[in-house]
Amino acid sequence: MIRRFNDYEQTKSYKDFEQLPRGGYVLIIKGAEVCENSVGQYVKIMCDIAEGDYKGFYTSEYLGQQKEDRKWHCNYLLNVPKDDGSEKDGWTKRRFKTVTEALEESNPGYHFDWDERKFINKLIGGLFNEREYETNDGKVRRTTNLAKLCTVEQIRSGNYRIPDDKLLSGPVPPQAPADTGWMNIPDGIDAELPFN
Repeated sequence: MIRRFNDYEQTKSYKDFEQLPRGGYVLIIKGAEVCENSVGQYVKIMCDIAEGDYKGFYTSEYLGQQKEDRKWHCNYLLNVPKDDGSEKDGWTKRRFKTVTEALEESNPGYHFDWDERKFINKLIGGLFNEREYETNDGKVRRTTNLAKLCTVEQIRSGNYRIPDDKLLSGPVPPQAPADTGWMNIPDGIDAELPFN
């Protein structure tokens, strides 16, 4: 006879891994902290699904992890601008301001005051695409990725576009036409050509 182990009733069995479908979701911020890496400072924003069929998806996924070092799998990393006047920093500032304005618009009465701890329990919209990654054994897998934050109203109204998936291989290049000795210029771009 098989020897029964102590916590058989409490032991969780392995289940098929459920993946959040790509799409737009209303999120609730569960945590926010300022971190730093070789590139500079960023705010790590930890989110969960706040409404609909997938409400609490990431909390359930986190609690279901069997490892001791459980990881939260719905994070958005918001770079903090360096304020160095570079073009890249200009893009970073616009992205940062887009997120803070989305927080303000999605949470009446909230005003961004540079304290990331006040993000906790605020609602925000999230757009999820798919991202490919390579496992330690060289296999390519796909996961759902929080790609962009927006207003809650955009999600509820359906007024959004899901960002393109991030694939390791990149897009397949179109096949080049046969070389006829003539330059191939697409229709409708005459105004963009430097010699017109």
